[in-house]
Amino acid sequence: MRRRVSVLAVFLLLFCSGYSQRKGDIDTTNIIQQPNRIEFEMDEYGSTFHVIPGESSGILVVQETENRSKEGFNWIFYSLDTTLTKTWTRILVIPYEYYMIGWEYSEGKYYVLYQVDRYRGEEMMLYEIDVETGNHLTYDISTVFPISLTFFEIIDSHAVFAGYTNYRPVLLTYDLGEQKPRVVPGFYDNKSDILDIVIDDEVGMFTVIQQERTDNRRNTISVKSFTSSGEIIQSNTINPGPRNNLVDGASTMFLNGYQYIAGTFSKNTSEYSRGLYLSKFVNGRQQFLRYHDYAELNKFFDYMGEKRVARIKERIARKRLKGKKATFNYKLLVHDMIQRGEEYILIAEAYYPRYSTYSNQLGYAPRMGYQRMNPNFMGYKYTHAVVVAFDRNGNIIWDNSFEIDDVESFALEDVVVVSNYGDKIVLMYMEENTIRSKVIKGDEILEGKSISPVRLAYDSDEVRNRDPEIEGLKWWYGRTMYAFGEQRIRNEDGVGGRVYRRVFYINKIQYHLEDIAN
Repeated sequence: MRRRVSVLAVFLLLFCSGYSQRKGDIDTTNIIQQPNRIEFEMDEYGSTFHVIPGESSGILVVQETENRSKEGFNWIFYSLDTTLTKTWTRILVIPYEYYMIGWEYSEGKYYVLYQVDRYRGEEMMLYEIDVETGNHLTYDISTVFPISLTFFEIIDSHAVFAGYTNYRPVLLTYDLGEQKPRVVPGFYDNKSDILDIVIDDEVGMFTVIQQERTDNRRNTISVKSFTSSGEIIQSNTINPGPRNNLVDGASTMFLNGYQYIAGTFSKNTSEYSRGLYLSKFVNGRQQFLRYHDYAELNKFFDYMGEKRVARIKERIARKRLKGKKATFNYKLLVHDMIQRGEEYILIAEAYYPRYSTYSNQLGYAPRMGYQRMNPNFMGYKYTHAVVVAFDRNGNIIWDNSFEIDDVESFALEDVVVVSNYGDKIVLMYMEENTIRSKVIKGDEILEGKSISPVRLAYDSDEVRNRDPEIEGLKWWYGRTMYAFGEQRIRNEDGVGGRVYRRVFYINKIQYHLEDIAN
């Protein structure tokens, strides 16, 4: 999944809304099952926990502590299996000046990346930890020049790094066996941004999705595929036409000469998109590029109230009668593409930035590169998720949507977790200690917006408060997710150790679609 790529400037989601069940929501406690939960007790000073999913191998929990030794802080590493049972615990002494900037899982090993010094971006330490034994290796990595990392991946025996140096994008690979860095050519310029890196472990290649400025000052999307060592396999760049501007993109993997690229587009140079596109490449040649305005979608505006949706559809109909198009401008965060038979499914989340006042200050924004930033930036507010299926010729087969209530984030990260169940799709996100979900089959809604509270350890537990900045729902493996967060729990019977306890928790989440009729 696309946002499973680790963005190393790590931010946490902020969920701001009421806990009470909303009108129209259905309690699906029996459909969304939470078979396992684990709690880690937190002291009065608090601890920072990092959760690294290891697919069907389990989960690695990394706890930062204030416990000191002569060489540094004692960090605790817990290995959990898929039932959230601890299989081993290790304590590693991490030097005081090190700080964690990323993590990954690959082929039975966890990888935890530290920067040696906050002011020396070229020196890093990589810990390779074996899932079964807990034994670890360390790699001293030098990128030669300082780099502000935005992406970190592991493929085969290579680490892939992407980021910015001197305000320009850079991509490099690091051979863990030979311990040698290699700068991948074709990225160090001031006319492009790296939007995403997608790994294909099965064939040992990775794909870089890049936004590039054209000669007429508009943007297009290029997709480049590489071997694990950084050798170019294929490069496809969309020709968007004279007036269109491509804002974001996702792609299928390059396979047998074919590749599909989809995303959002705008007119001229606007950052606000007005619709979706799909392009097909065969052996490096662009076969077609199809544009679809948001007004063409049947369910795009369904997150609004019924009366407002009716007014919008009336406006679209009036425009069509006059031979004109109704235009709507949105910012969408694009997920990975899902290829399902003859369908190419694009999933995206609509959002808008919120500000209190304006300031013309230069700063760094994840996924966006260096740009003018507002110190009073209040976060991104999400409105809804969009699911659109294209056929192999770029035509829209069906579309659907999923409203997102009162969710904000200080970084552009996926809020909605998507699971593919044959001809059905489950959309889920977490809000105020509650999992919200929707099940669709094409443009049908099999299960409307429904809820399931995060299960506690004991029946007599009561959540007294929680940290809204540390809470979320993530994909784990197959059709299994995990929820995590911090809670202060009261148990008047003293079950669980004492009346009050403060914990970091992880819950295993599974959706059982056999309980939903077609």
